Amino acid sequence: MQRIIIFITILSLGHTARGQLVTDTTTRKAEILFNQYDNKVEFQADTPPLVQISGAPEAFYTYFWEFGDGHFSFEEKPEHVYNDKGEYQVRLQVTNNYDNGKPPPSRPKTLKVGEVNQQTSPLSMEGDFQGLAMLKTREPVPNEDMVVVMRYKNDLGYASNGKLYIYYNERKFKANNFEIADVRTHHNEKPAEDMLLSAHFNTNAMFASHEAWALAGMGAGMFPFYRSPGDSVRNHVFITEEESEREFRDKLIFKFENLVPKEERNIFFTIKTTPEMIKDTSAIVKIRGVFVPDERSESHQVRDLEMEITTSHDPNKMAVSDTRINYRLADKKRLKYKVRFQNNGEGPATTIRLDVDVPSIIDRSTLKLLDTYPECPVCPDSDSLTVSYSCIDTVFSEKQISFIFNNIYLPGSNQEGVHKYDSTKGFVRYSVKLKDKAPKINSASRTAIIFDKNEPILTNYSKTHFKPGLSLGAMIGYNSVATLDNSQNYFLGITASPYKPHRGYLQAELQVSKGTFESSRNYEIRTQLEPGIDIMELTQVDEQTDFEYMDITLVPVSYRYNLNRFIGVGGGVQISGRLYEEYEQTSDYEYFLEFPQNRIEPNQDKPAETFITSKKDRTTELNPGVFVGVNLGSARIGPSVGMRYIWQVNEPRNVWAFYLQWKF
Repeated sequence: MQRIIIFITILSLGHTARGQLVTDTTTRKAEILFNQYDNKVEFQADTPPLVQISGAPEAFYTYFWEFGDGHFSFEEKPEHVYNDKGEYQVRLQVTNNYDNGKPPPSRPKTLKVGEVNQQTSPLSMEGDFQGLAMLKTREPVPNEDMVVVMRYKNDLGYASNGKLYIYYNERKFKANNFEIADVRTHHNEKPAEDMLLSAHFNTNAMFASHEAWALAGMGAGMFPFYRSPGDSVRNHVFITEEESEREFRDKLIFKFENLVPKEERNIFFTIKTTPEMIKDTSAIVKIRGVFVPDERSESHQVRDLEMEITTSHDPNKMAVSDTRINYRLADKKRLKYKVRFQNNGEGPATTIRLDVDVPSIIDRSTLKLLDTYPECPVCPDSDSLTVSYSCIDTVFSEKQISFIFNNIYLPGSNQEGVHKYDSTKGFVRYSVKLKDKAPKINSASRTAIIFDKNEPILTNYSKTHFKPGLSLGAMIGYNSVATLDNSQNYFLGITASPYKPHRGYLQAELQVSKGTFESSRNYEIRTQLEPGIDIMELTQVDEQTDFEYMDITLVPVSYRYNLNRFIGVGGGVQISGRLYEEYEQTSDYEYFLEFPQNRIEPNQDKPAETFITSKKDRTTELNPGVFVGVNLGSARIGPSVGMRYIWQVNEPRNVWAFYLQWKF
């Protein structure tokens, strides 16, 4: 019945309705619907019902249309006029925000233009840009496709031939985050035959020595800054080609020709996010675009498309540039945060407050405000001054930093007459440093977003973890074995553990020890001289043995816990093996005659004798054990003294170890 109704509707449109698709209600997918009037087409999408996330703002769809002729739109129901006859493949990507399901897929639709009698209407743009802009259709979610648009424009006064570079898969992540599944060009852009970077992007002498790309913001007014549309970020420092090669694993290069002055073009990349994409949903990943309009000019452009990894499509989000940092270099590192928000109301917001939780390891006094949207100046410091213009205020409390947008106008996504999705979004980007000697503990922060006087909307937690790092240590010590006579045992060892752990951590050790001890005994041997005679030969033996040995001890794992900066305790398991043992035995023999009634006289026929025996053994005998101990000194890094009690399965069972340790 539904198909019949739609068929009747199409007939009622007469000759002006060229085509329309029918919704498939059996699966969750989006369908492209359109009304065509020769070369003018009205588009809309038939989408499945949204499944609201409990407690979240009202779910809604956002849209991205590719019209098949190099133009696009983010409007829900765009109109488009085609300039030429032909067949065009229209694509739609729908994103479900605050929705529990996956984004509904959409099949491309082929549209045929046979008559051209409508004038070109102004295209739906996402704002003006200078040279290059990078846009995305949605935030990356593992195992989902997204589209990245590279927009480039000739700001030169003459037609140019040049190159486009796109870098992806940052080396700081172990796995690849992206795969480029499809590239759609519409102006005869072609992959460059030579996939290596040009020797010099800029032949100007002031750049050639660095082989650098000229970026905006360098030099007094050389490249005035204009806000780029969408999500691309213009770099304000030189980036050499070597730096990009070190930063990214993969790249594509395209050549373009005959780009006339003020002409704009678009390249569309369908990018698949891999299952191996970093699982931390507060991480910021990026794709870099480079536009080289003409190697003879100084107008090369670089844009970084920053994206926050998500598990669901939520416009209100907090992310950090580095989710895992090296603690050794933490004092030189600035953490860059981005808080993103969207007004989903039916009217504009005039005051927006972002209450950001500040982790205890962050030094709030190092705050630098990097960028905002809506873009507005910082409010005056004096509390006595009231302003009527738009400004952003920064307020510090005990555990928060509050960013307050005052006297602004941020449209609502459900506001009548609002068609641009990006116009309802805003963000704050800022950086901070860690406190001096901040403990090595992971940090988590999130933001409460308050639009005017509405209830707060809480973002995800943005987390930063410290990499374990590797700390090697040296040990020198003495093992005391009370059960051995005149025992002396010294050892050297190395340790391996995480760098400067805060509390609990695991440690492995390898020790080599060398020791000596003595053993002595006295005994007697009686033998009868002749049968029937009551006289015995008595031999008194005095043995003295000197032992020397070398052991190797492995501590495969021990658990240690720092009570504070100066005291640490711990315990673990160990296994010792003897590398070699040698001994020298001196045996003194004295001979006597023992008569009845215990009378003893020296045996004049057998004078005293001394025998010396030496032997060296190599053995694989193992002796497992357990230990507990304490360290005093610099518990996390540096020198400390320690003591531990060791109990072993085989002799010697009880050992006390005293040592000096230095961790690096």
